Amino acid sequence: MQDEMQDVVMIDLSAYDLDNDDVREMIHVKYEAEIIGKNMFIKYDGILKQRIHRKLANSAEAHNPNWDVDANGMCVLENRDSFLPDVGIWFQMPTKAERVNPIKERCPLPDVWIEVFYNRDPDRIHALDNIALVQQLNLGIEFVGISLPYSTVVFQQNPNPGIATTPVTPSTNQNIRPTRAPYIIHWNVNSVPVYYKMNWNQHIVLRCGWILDFNIVLNVLAM
Repeated sequence: MQDEMQDVVMIDLSAYDLDNDDVREMIHVKYEAEIIGKNMFIKYDGILKQRIHRKLANSAEAHNPNWDVDANGMCVLENRDSFLPDVGIWFQMPTKAERVNPIKERCPLPDVWIEVFYNRDPDRIHALDNIALVQQLNLGIEFVGISLPYSTVVFQQNPNPGIATTPVTPSTNQNIRPTRAPYIIHWNVNSVPVYYKMNWNQHIVLRCGWILDFNIVLNVLAM
């Protein structure tokens, strides 16, 4: 097991019968963890990230009440790899059976997949590895990554609260990851990551039509 200061802990499950869905369900119920290959990944998100997950999910749900929007909802590939996107948007709600027993019933992957991670490894690399793994399947999923500064220093307040947000433009080197957070990654239709710095009173319009307001994230950082 990795040291306790890590944001993501990986545990080797090669000694367990992972071909048995009951074993996987038991692990999911007890640990609420991802199982990818022969490894279990437990994410320690903390209150700050959980608050961001919730507020993003609330915003997406308000945009389209017909969507099924969940924070940390389990989804499963046919090979039994199971994931917990920080925020998942399903344009069509999974069946009751898929929602109750996501592993046995193979709850499908979301149409929009959002990962929120600190700008440090292993949190960052785990989120990006998950996205890269699923992207290989060419399922048409829209991926978004939101990188947060790992710091206990309170983020600067909004200098112009209440004004209308404006569309963001990509960073100067839009295909190069910024060194400092917060920033957002939006994978385009060709699965190429495009990077944007997150500034107050800006937003990005996703392909699904939802306007992701950067103030949602920055307001939590500034608390």
